[in-house]
Amino acid sequence: MNRALSTLLTVCLCLGLAVNAQAQVRILDRIVAVVNDGAIMESELQSRVAGIVGQFEADNRPLPPAQVLREQVLDRMIIERIQLQLAERGGIRVDDGSLNQALTGIAGQNNMDLEQFANAVRADGYSWAEFREQVRNDMVISRLQQRSVSSRVRVTDREVDRFLSSDLGRRMFAADFHLGHILVQVPSGASPEQLEQARNKANGIVQRLRGGADFAETAVEQSDGPQALEGGDLGWRPAAQWPTLFAETAIDMQSGDISEPLRSGAGFHILKMIERRGGGGEHVVTQYRVRHVLVQSDALTTDNQARAEAQRLHQQVVSGSVSLADVAREHSDDPGSRNQGGELGWVTPGQMVPEFEQMMESTPVGQVSPVFQTQFGYHFLLVEEQREADMSDEFRQMRARQALQKQRFDEELQTWLQEKRAEAYVDIRLDQ
Repeated sequence: MNRALSTLLTVCLCLGLAVNAQAQVRILDRIVAVVNDGAIMESELQSRVAGIVGQFEADNRPLPPAQVLREQVLDRMIIERIQLQLAERGGIRVDDGSLNQALTGIAGQNNMDLEQFANAVRADGYSWAEFREQVRNDMVISRLQQRSVSSRVRVTDREVDRFLSSDLGRRMFAADFHLGHILVQVPSGASPEQLEQARNKANGIVQRLRGGADFAETAVEQSDGPQALEGGDLGWRPAAQWPTLFAETAIDMQSGDISEPLRSGAGFHILKMIERRGGGGEHVVTQYRVRHVLVQSDALTTDNQARAEAQRLHQQVVSGSVSLADVAREHSDDPGSRNQGGELGWVTPGQMVPEFEQMMESTPVGQVSPVFQTQFGYHFLLVEEQREADMSDEFRQMRARQALQKQRFDEELQTWLQEKRAEAYVDIRLDQ
C-alpha cells in the first residue's frame, strides 16, 4: 500500500470514528436557570420535583399539571439560590456540629434517634447526604433572614402597651388560627393594567373557591406564595403572631371561610380559615438563669478560627482552670453581657434565637454546654438555675412584643425577598 493511500484510509477511519462518536452524543444535563454567577441544572430541578411528587403521593393529594409544578419548584429554587449566594458573601455558615444538633432535634420530634432517622430517610428513597445538605441550606437561609430582616423591625414599649389595651389585642390573645393562603403577586412598579389584571385574577379565584373548588389544589396551581407547593398551608399560629393584614381579617372568620382579596405591597392575598381554636391563657413558664460566651468571626477572624477559639475557651472552662464568668469578661464578643461575666439574667423561652434556646433547655443545671453556633457566632453556656415562674403581666407583655415582632418580620421578609429577587440577574431557560 502506497503512502498516499495509507494516509487517506487513516483520515477516513478517523472521520468515521468522529462521525460515529458525534452520532452517539447525548445531552446528560443542561442549565434551566442562571442566577447571578451560578446556575441551576436540569438534574437538580428533576430531583427536587421528584421529591415534591413523592410528598404529594404520600399525602394522597392530586398532582398539579407537570409544567405548573416545574415552574413553581424552579421559582422556589431561584429564591433559595439567591439567598444562599447572599449568605456565602456574608460569611454565614452552619458547621457540622450545629447541623447534627438540628438533625437530632428533628429526629427527636419523630421519636427516633439520629441513626434511626437517617435509616428512615433512606428507606423513603432519599439520599441522606442530600437531606443533610438541604437542612444545612435551610439553616443558613434562616440565619441570613434573621440577620437581614430583623434589623428592619422595631417595636416600642408604647406600641406594646397600646396593642394590649386595644380590643383587637385582647381578642387576638384569645384564639389560634390555622390558615391557608394564596398570593396573586403584583410586580413592583406595576402599571394600572397589571394591577387590575391581578385583582381580577384574585376575584376569580375567590369565586371558584366559594363555589367549591379545592383550596389546596388551587393554591398549588395559582398561588405565587412561598407555601404554594404545600397547598398554601401556613399552619397554626397564635392570632397575635399573624401579619396584621391577615389577623385583622381572620379574627372574624369561621372555619371554612374564604376572605376577599387583601391588598399588600406583594399583591393580593386570599385566606382560608382552615380551623380556629381558643388560645391558651397559661402564664406559668420555665425560666433559666444563664451565662454564656460568644466568639464571632470578623474581617480578621475566619469562621474556622472563631470556632477553634470557642473550642479552646470551652476546654479551659470544662477543665476547671478558669470560670466561665472570667472567660466571658476577657474574651466574649457579646457587649451586652461581657462586663457581667456573660450573665444574661433570667431567660424566658421566646427571648432567644431557637438554637440558643434548644441548647439552654437541654443543658442540665450546673453543667457547661457544648460549643454551638447561632446566627451571631459560636457560643457555649452555663445554666446556673431553673425555676417555674408566673409571669402574669410580664408574660403578656413578652407575648405581645413577640407577636408584633413576628407580624412585622413576616411583612418585611416578603418585601426583602422581592427586593433581592428584583436585584438579582435571573435568566430562566426552562422552555428551551
